Amino acid sequence: MKPAVRSRRRFGDTKLLLLGDDAVRHARFGELAERLDPGDLVVVNRSGTLPSSFRGHVEKSREEIEIRLAAFQGPHPGDLTEWLAVSFGAGDWRRRTEDRGPPPRLEVGEVLHFAGGLSARILGVQDERLLRVRFEASGKPEASSGVAAPGVGALYRAGRPIQYSYLEEEIAVWDQQTLFSGAPISVEAPSAGFAFDWELWRRLRARGVNFATVLHGAGLSSTGSAALDRRLPLAEWSEVPDVTIQAIEAARRAGRRVVALGTTVLRALESAWVPGEGLRPRAGLTTLRISPAHTIRSVTHLVTGMHDLGESHRDIVHAIVSPELAAAADAQAEARGYFSHEYGDLALVGPVKG
Repeated sequence: MKPAVRSRRRFGDTKLLLLGDDAVRHARFGELAERLDPGDLVVVNRSGTLPSSFRGHVEKSREEIEIRLAAFQGPHPGDLTEWLAVSFGAGDWRRRTEDRGPPPRLEVGEVLHFAGGLSARILGVQDERLLRVRFEASGKPEASSGVAAPGVGALYRAGRPIQYSYLEEEIAVWDQQTLFSGAPISVEAPSAGFAFDWELWRRLRARGVNFATVLHGAGLSSTGSAALDRRLPLAEWSEVPDVTIQAIEAARRAGRRVVALGTTVLRALESAWVPGEGLRPRAGLTTLRISPAHTIRSVTHLVTGMHDLGESHRDIVHAIVSPELAAAADAQAEARGYFSHEYGDLALVGPVKG
């Protein structure tokens, strides 16, 4: 598949690959309203995307450094201080992440400084590049922690959106928001929502299609290290409210489709499934990684982007349809010029295999 070189969302011309029922078909994403029926349910991720690339220097050595936030670590969306992050050496988004130089060596307790008085303290070093950090700010410390917690505005002023070298131009933070964006706990956009606009939403609602939400912090998709990439996705924070569970259960009882808009939605919902009990409200970190052997219980269909073989997204597709059908879909998508990556085309996968 072609890399997605566009750096803006693409209303109207996004392709939609239909993958399921032992067949591969092709449509446009704008036709989704005609492919869903009254009573079907679409579950979306209402997370906004934080500008999550921070360039600064190490306090002790004065070496330059970039960190990219990798996953929000809680304890709740009102406290954006603790994250997993990946450090990078020389270069910027125009250089492939795989080609970036080694970052400065860091130890627990060291402090990184960024623009506007924002700093980050190293709480843990899981290897040379994967860090646990806590953002701090100058000012009066909080009584409970002994450090000053920065407001969300400080993160927006100091950070830039994460982006990759296959894009044609620099993006802004609003380029990474979807129609459903709310609390900013994602470091990269829940990109299956990029192709949604208000007109499509209106048509779906007029047809009787319902919507529900989860909140899930979409994590970093590429670290530049093959060893680190194999660990993705990392532990990510999500919240599945009772009202969403009620909507899913009502749709399933009526024999309607339940469509997860994006793999983050699916991960959140599957993490909320309790054996013997079904879906239960939950809020907190999930370490679930959906493998081809995983039995999907929460939804009937998934909308996802076009991703390369070997990525965790591919494992999720193989949990829904057979590898043979997925391979046939890949071949057809390649022949028809589908675009991959977050600004690319989409696939509607399902129903899930029994």
